[in-house]
Amino acid sequence: MIGHGKPDKPDKSDWAPREICAAMLERIAAWLDEPPSEPTIAQLQSPEGQVLLDAIAQEFDARAAIAQLRAALAAGPASTLALDIAVDWTRLFEGVMGAPTVPLYESAYADDPARPAARLFGCAVDEMNELLVRFDVSLASQREPADHVSVELALYAVLLRRHDADGIALMRERLSRWVPALIELCRLNDPGGFHGAVASLLGVLLQHAPGLESQEWSHHAE
Repeated sequence: MIGHGKPDKPDKSDWAPREICAAMLERIAAWLDEPPSEPTIAQLQSPEGQVLLDAIAQEFDARAAIAQLRAALAAGPASTLALDIAVDWTRLFEGVMGAPTVPLYESAYADDPARPAARLFGCAVDEMNELLVRFDVSLASQREPADHVSVELALYAVLLRRHDADGIALMRERLSRWVPALIELCRLNDPGGFHGAVASLLGVLLQHAPGLESQEWSHHAE
């Protein structure tokens, strides 16, 4: 989704946790941008995918969230599950007769995070466009406004890989303003489902940013 310039020289003492966190955030960003494909679901269900989930659970103390995700992935074969998840994605994030249940844009949460509206192109779009320029990060696709959660998470992942402490702190503060409300809405409206489980995992990953002081995301995470 995002292309970016040359990263800073890494601090190898915590490179692995940061890389794992960044890679998983990019996956979640992609799953929120569009429904995961059948091959993606099959990969997550495979022994290799289960090893990845085990690593995430252990590294980030995400056992409860991973257990939820495993349960959602065990609901059927990849071919059937991919279709079911796509239907749920449309219901949650695009809406079927009216506004989406869970808006994916920061602008929608600007007035009251607890009561998001179906709002696009608020000040958050201009702010995010400025940040993309500031950090020399380009969008591979212009399909969504820059304040879409997938774009913000992808930028955060880039900054984690660069070990840009100022940029990481800035994006953590930005995400903390509105993503906990998005997480809570996903959990409430997709209990036991793939997106509810992914939201729980997102909360854990944002709480446990490697090498940084933890912020309070826990009441949305587990």
